[in-house]
This record gives sequence, C-alpha cells and structure tokens, in this order.
Amino acid sequence: MKSLVIASISFIFIYLMSSGLLIKEGEYHKRKQPKSLSAGMALSSWNAQRSFPGNNINMRPISEGFQQMKQQSQRTSMFQGSWAALGPMNFGGRTLAIAINPVNPNTLLAGSASGGLWKSYSGGLGATAWQQVETGFPIIGVAAIAINPLDTNEIYIGTGEVYNDQQAGTGFAVRTTRGSYGIGILKSIDGGISWSKSLDWQYDELKGVQDIIMNPLNPSTLFAATTEGTFRSLNSGQSWQLVQTSRMATDLLMMPGDTSKIFIAAGNSFSVNEGIYVSSNGGTTFTKITSGLPATYSGKAMLDICLSNNSVMYASIADQLMGFGLYRSDNGGVTWFQANPTDYQTYQGWYAHDVIVNPGDPNIVLTSGINTWKSIDGGATLSQKSYWYNWDFNATTVGGSEGSPDYVHADIHRMYYSPFNSNLIYLATDGGVFRSVDGGENFEGCNGGYHCQQFYANFSCSSTDSLFGIGGLQDNATAVYEGNAGWRRVIGGDGLSTAINPLNDQIVYGSSQYLNIEKSIDKGQNFNGLNTPAGSVTNFAGPFVLAPSNPNVLYAGSDLVYKTINAGQSWTSTNGNSPLDGNAVLVLEVSDTDPNLVFAATAPVIVPQVGLFKTSNGGTSWTNVTAGIPNRYIMDIAIEPGNNTTVFVAVSGFGTPHVFRSTNGGNSWSAFGNGLPDVPTNTITFDPINTAIIYLGNDLGVYVSIDGGQNWQVFNDGLIDGALVMDISISPVNRKLRLATHGKGLYERDMLPITITSLQEQSLKSNLNLWPNPVHEIVHLELSKASDNGEIKIFDIHGNMVKFIQNNNVKIEISLKDLKSGIYLLRVINNGNSRMIKFVKI
Repeated sequence: MKSLVIASISFIFIYLMSSGLLIKEGEYHKRKQPKSLSAGMALSSWNAQRSFPGNNINMRPISEGFQQMKQQSQRTSMFQGSWAALGPMNFGGRTLAIAINPVNPNTLLAGSASGGLWKSYSGGLGATAWQQVETGFPIIGVAAIAINPLDTNEIYIGTGEVYNDQQAGTGFAVRTTRGSYGIGILKSIDGGISWSKSLDWQYDELKGVQDIIMNPLNPSTLFAATTEGTFRSLNSGQSWQLVQTSRMATDLLMMPGDTSKIFIAAGNSFSVNEGIYVSSNGGTTFTKITSGLPATYSGKAMLDICLSNNSVMYASIADQLMGFGLYRSDNGGVTWFQANPTDYQTYQGWYAHDVIVNPGDPNIVLTSGINTWKSIDGGATLSQKSYWYNWDFNATTVGGSEGSPDYVHADIHRMYYSPFNSNLIYLATDGGVFRSVDGGENFEGCNGGYHCQQFYANFSCSSTDSLFGIGGLQDNATAVYEGNAGWRRVIGGDGLSTAINPLNDQIVYGSSQYLNIEKSIDKGQNFNGLNTPAGSVTNFAGPFVLAPSNPNVLYAGSDLVYKTINAGQSWTSTNGNSPLDGNAVLVLEVSDTDPNLVFAATAPVIVPQVGLFKTSNGGTSWTNVTAGIPNRYIMDIAIEPGNNTTVFVAVSGFGTPHVFRSTNGGNSWSAFGNGLPDVPTNTITFDPINTAIIYLGNDLGVYVSIDGGQNWQVFNDGLIDGALVMDISISPVNRKLRLATHGKGLYERDMLPITITSLQEQSLKSNLNLWPNPVHEIVHLELSKASDNGEIKIFDIHGNMVKFIQNNNVKIEISLKDLKSGIYLLRVINNGNSRMIKFVKI
C-alpha cells in the first residue's frame, strides 16, 4: 500500500535512556563497530535541554516567537547581506519521510527531521537535486507527506518528531524522546508555494504526526496517525475528528480495492493499547486484531500490503530495543503468523524500522532497521543487503557515490516502492535519501544539495585558513570543511565538540558521544584517540575546550573537570578530584587571554539544579557563581575578548529571560534580552574586534546586538523559516560568521562592518610600545616581557584579519610593505593580556 501513497528491556534501562544518565561505554562509536543507542540519547538530550525543569514542551512560545521574528524582519533593516548555505552538500541528514509525485516519477518530496520540507525534480539525482520548500510556519520536523493523486498540487505534511507518549509505571516522564518542533498538519493547494494550517496544534503541547494517507478514489477523505491517536477528515483537511484513541499511532494502510477497510499500527515506547487495529466501515469503528500477533510490544509496528494481491500483508513489529520481527497475513489481516524472527530492528524497535512488499509479487519483501534485508520467499528467509558501515569517509563527489553499492546509511525510517517501477525503491534514513534501481540489491545516495545535517555545538574555524573548519554531526560523524561543497567525514559516531589550535591549524581535535576525544596533527587527515578522561557520569554531548592563549591547555568535562597541559597526552582532574555539584558538565569556556580562567556549566541529570562555576587558578578550586541565573540549561558561555570581567551566558528552556550578563566576572548577573523571544537559546558570540557587537542563536534563528547586549535585532536573512542554531563561530581571516544549525547544515555570512575610528582604543603603554605611527614600511613593537604563547593580529578597517604572527619575543619588527595605505587595528595578546591600538599605514 505504501507504493500507492507515495526483547523487552528493563524499566531501569528505559529510565536511564530517557533521562540522559547512561555512563560512557567506551569506544563503541567507531564506524565499523555495532550501532549504539545514541539516537535515544540524542533525542532525550534535545528534549531535556528545552523542557527542563518540566518534561513537556508547549508550542505556544515557539509559534509566538516566530511571529515576533517575522514582524521584526519586515521592518527596514540596517544590515546588508544574508546567510548562504555552505554545506555539506555531498551527503544528507536525518530524514523521516519521502513522497513520490503520483503523476511524475522524478518529483520527490522529503521530510527532514529538523530541516523542514525539501523538493527534487530530478528523482534525487545530481549535484543540485534538492531545494528547500518554505512553509511560512515554525516547523522543522516533517514526518509524513501525502499528495492527492487526482490533483498533485494538493499536498499535506505532518509535522513534529515524537517517539513516546508516556512511560509505563512511572508517571514522571512524558514525551522525553522528541527531536523537533511541529504544529500539526499543513496543507498546500498550489504545489507547495503557499501553506495553511489544517490540523492546528500551533499553540498546544508538542505533538507528532507520523503518517497521513488519502483515499485515492475520494481524496477529500484522509487519515492521520499521530501521538494522540488516529484522526479522520472527510472534507479535505478542513476539520479532523479523533476516530481511534490508541495513542502513538505509527502507520496507516488502506486496503487496495476496498477503501472502507483501514488498518492502524499503534503504540511505541511502552504506551498503552498497542496493537494493530482494523476498520471495515471507513474508519467509524476499529477492532484490535489479535490472532497470531504479539499480545504486547514495547516498540512500534509498521505495515504494508501487496497491491496485486491484497490478501497478503506484512507487519514489522518490535520491542523497544530487540525482539519480534516480521509477521505476515495471507487473508487480508484476519489472522497472522511470524514469517521470520530475525531481529533486523536491533536497537531501533522504537525509532527506525519498516517493511515494504513488492507491488507485483507478494513474496518479495524488504525489511529495515539499521540495515536493509530482503526476502524472495515471502519472508521465510531474509538476506542482508546493506551495511551501514560501508560509507565513504572521503570528500565524496556532490551528487555522486557515498559508499559501496551495499551502503545505505544507518537508521532507516521509511521505504517506498515507486508506483511507476517496481524495481525502484526510495529509503529515508539518518543520512538522507537513498534509492535502489534493482529491487533492493544495490543502493546509491540521492543527496546532492540536501543540506539538512544536524550540527551540534562547537564548530571550529581555522585562525589562518578561511577554507578550513570542522564540526560534529548527529549520526554523521565529524565533518571537515575544506573550501568545497563536498565535505570530508572523520572519526565516526555522533560528532560533537571540536577545536583547532589557533597557532597551528595542523593540530585539530574532534569527538564523538560521551567525550571520546580524538586528535589530528595533519590538519584532520588522520585522527587518533586520546586517553580521554572518564568520570562517573558524562553527558551525551560531553564538552571540551582549548585555551586560545596557550593551545596546549585543554579542559574536558564529565562530572569532574579534567585538564591537560600537554595537548592531550595526559589529563589530571581539577577541584581536588571532586565533582562541581554531582551533575555532568555540559558547557566549558576559557578566557582568550588567560588559560587559567574557566567557566563550567553543569546539566541537571543527577541533581535537578543547573550549576555555573568559575575557576581563576586553572581548576585548583572552583567557585559557584550560579546565583542570579534561572534554573534552566545553560547552553553557552562567552567571555568578552580582552576583558575577563564581562561574561554572557545563553539559557535554554521557556518562561525566563535567555541572556544574562555579568560585569564582575560572574559575581552577579543581569538579564539582557530586549527584543528576544521566549525560546531556547543555544549560542552567543562576541565580535572579537568590536565587542559591542554580539551575535546570538536560538531555536528560531539568529539575532545581533550592536550595543553590548542591551537590545537585539533579527539577523535571519536567508534562513528560510528560521533555523535551530546551535553554534556561531568566526572565521577571522575573511571575517565571516559560520552558523552551525541542527537541521540545515552550515551557513555563512559577512560579519557586521566595524568602524575602527569609533573603537575605544585600549592603552598599551604599560605593556607595549609601538613606533612609528604613522608607519611607512616597518612597525616596531616592544613588550614589557616575553610571552610563552603571544600573538599579534592586524585588522583592516573592515575588520578583516590581514596579518597573524605568533610571537614569543620582547622586541619584534613587522613588515607592512604588502598593506595598502589606510587605518589599521593591531591586537596583541601577551602574558594573558589583550590590548588594541590604531595605527596609520602611509
């Protein structure tokens, strides 16, 4: 039917998975080792950071904040330029649904997990196969798509990614496994040019729509499988009625040749009333099918039916992590039997598995979980056809091969037979869109231009090479930008924090989940694991940070904060080997001038209280500076360059201000958020030259302040429908902002221009002499004493860095012969101090 519509685990483990308390389990993140449970941890972390101190997320602040952003954007802007996508363009990101246009096999729609809706007119082939579809609503997750076969301009999309309703026997956690925002069902009648609300959950608690089907003979009748149960519309989506109350409905089927017969698969993550239900009266009433099916299951079920023989049906049924398998019915769903017990859904029973049957042959069936499997004997035997670890980590060609012919990215959410060709199959995976043209024997990626990757925090830019950067991705390893649309993947697993040595960009650090840090000494070509510190509890996104003024010093955080002074060769615990507060560290920030000044924020995974701590002595002792910060996840910390007393923090959650400033090194805090919406805020970054300019990213996009954080303005041009912004970093050589989003890849734009003559010059007399000024060809500098890791940067009037010099001497001469005449800014970091001075080149 999908071709027509285009072992139980213990409660304590479920608790740990949903609460984010699992302890680091070692080197399981390598690309050829067994898949882990990282999907659950990633989604639980996404939810916890936003819902804390509660469990639920209400869409009202997101919807209202989006409207506020649109209104602000419509006003005349003083800013020039816009954001442009930088990639990666050669592989995709998490994808939940695909739809094939019923009258044009080359027109596809894809629903990404947190990057919105995408369209291809080339069947997904080519370097520029995909374009983003703007909806005008704050939706980032699209899990269901339906196209009217009689009028393909009529399209419905189901939004929101939610995998659990509640957890049996606890009552303490509701919908903890969630991954993106949604507002119900949207409808377009002009092929996706404009959209309107159909099932309106814009101001409700976050809910998810998992599937939508349409009666092909009477397209005004639709069904939607949702977290709330199954809904029906009899008037083309103008109104919806709940017709089956089993929550966490995951899949729908309509009997070919008898559209009055509807099947529902319901249940997931230990929800109640799980099972497969059937209606014989067009959805008015439903009956649970019990013959031959598992009495209970803790994961989810997926369904399909053979178009040419509607007596044959298949169901993929799973417990939360392992158990059950493939079921078959030969009498139209009346009775069932287990066709194959192969546990192809391993670790994915709640998350990603599917089954499809060849429309012309009821004995050819494909199943999927982490990999794809195929049977040609009605499910009796299953042969594995794809292997997730056969991906190509090199900088693959955009629109070209992403691995060997038996490679499909892991975590396959949906599979679809083309209604035009029974050998053509499309797959929606955590690595984008894939297809097979030979009935599931071989595969290829279809991801040219499909930049919907989910970056985590701490994207790093080289200080000297504008064409080099590195960042971590959800389930897509760590990606290296080298100036091309085709990025190179390294390390493996879920990519997380990164760092580049500012004095030598041959030295690069990356990491995977639970603080598995790796290091490269050849500019990211090869990586080797470090002796990573391990505490009692580590966040999924375990952080580490490099000290800019002494790049041999790094800090890393579990429940303990660890320190290395030899670039990761060895680590020691700080704070007398005592945790800061018992929770796991989520964010670390170190001064750009003083490697001993560090801030650390903890996540409330053990004790339900966020903590913010500071050390001024390299971790020998820490001071709690949380007072004045609301009990919400602290997502980022920014120390003003050259001024260690001014510090900003960005706060997630709802119902509080989201930016706080201290002007006394963290002793007290004040809210600084005029113009910002009440939505989770993830990152904050100073302009290192003019620190009155501050950039901020939240769950809707980007804002900028030009008055030191007092007032904020939208800075979102070019980001269609906004973006979930995780990190803003700076490429100083070409003075670009790099925007790492969780669902739309990486974006770039020019930083705001600075006027050097308006800067307040910082006195250098006690630390440095500079002469002559004006200067013709050679400028002389004399420091009060030598520095172990000093540096000198010279910027032009636009803020572009034109010279970078590592300096450990008291006296230095700098040739300016290659600079044009004009005003310049010289910035010196020397022995933990940062100073700026203007000079004139004649």
